[in-house]
Amino acid sequence: MRDPSRHILFLATEYDAPGMRPYARNIINTMWQAGDHVLIVTRYGADNQAFPNIPATSITWIDYPATTWQRALFRYFPRRLNRSINRIIKAHGIDLAYSLTGELVLAGSIGRLQRRIPLLYTVHDAVYHDYKFSSPLHWLKDRLIIALPQQSLFKHTPHKVTNSKAQLELIGRRYPGNTVDYVPFPTLVNDKIAQGRQQVAELRDVPDGYILFFGTVQLYKGVHLLYDAYIHHPELNSRPLVVAGAGATYFKRENDDNAIFINRFMEDSELRDLFSRAAVVVYPYISATQSGVTSIASYFGKPMVLSDLPFFKQTCDGSEGVEFFSSGDSEALAAAIGRCLQSPGSSSGLYQRVYSPEALRTALEGAIGTILENQQ
Repeated sequence: MRDPSRHILFLATEYDAPGMRPYARNIINTMWQAGDHVLIVTRYGADNQAFPNIPATSITWIDYPATTWQRALFRYFPRRLNRSINRIIKAHGIDLAYSLTGELVLAGSIGRLQRRIPLLYTVHDAVYHDYKFSSPLHWLKDRLIIALPQQSLFKHTPHKVTNSKAQLELIGRRYPGNTVDYVPFPTLVNDKIAQGRQQVAELRDVPDGYILFFGTVQLYKGVHLLYDAYIHHPELNSRPLVVAGAGATYFKRENDDNAIFINRFMEDSELRDLFSRAAVVVYPYISATQSGVTSIASYFGKPMVLSDLPFFKQTCDGSEGVEFFSSGDSEALAAAIGRCLQSPGSSSGLYQRVYSPEALRTALEGAIGTILENQQ
């Protein structure tokens, strides 16, 4: 257990980025103890209900700027954020800052922060994902706002943590002088997901037993491979395909009356309905660094088909109810889905083995304890 006199500032300045809300919430709720503080930047206002056991006075909420020019200024000169961090460190006797969500806005001030207290930085994507950009301007914007600040943060944060064993090895090679720790990926399942009662409106007239992909639609997630496998195999397209998650379709669609694309953010309260009615959940990623998507499917015991990327293999290999296929191969993907549909198995054992709060807490206490001990 951490010494009660040693306090952490949990930072979540990219709280509204895809997947970051449940990630940050789970770690904060698991690791918070009296005297710690939480700082969150959000577009949607304060939500203290996300942290039921943390006093509201221990959470600082900062509204993300509303206008384009204010957002640009905040990205490169986040004065209000830096002032809040300095105030919290001084007022609450903070010993360690824990960056949970990338904190790209701190790229220019990370050095000054670490001269005051050490910082534990979460590396989500050591290898930059493949995206399909609508224009060269979009590509340039992505590089200036995301890729370059991210690389600067990697370079200037000596204490890192990752939820991928493959990334652990890669970071160790790239930054040999850094301290890098592995901790299990936190479950994305919260009470709203576990106890959800909201029906997915778009699926009211769709029969159970569909093939499901859940998540933002991006090139690196390989949704085009799933679609290709589905369209060209009658044994698959005899049942519905459901692609649920925000993101414009970046590939050409064909005559696919049985395919349902739900292009919007899915509420947590809808996920029990979405997953419980699926026959198989498919994650055909062509690149993956770390992800918690398998936690939701395994919580509901759903069979899964996963690409054989290192992160998925290291996390899920040997688990009942999980089929792998060669990444990028739509024919192998179709065959794996077929095997899952013919002989479905429950993946609930994976959830119990990988996503328990005890495993997360034990690993993080080790990483945090080492930094605090060296600080004394």
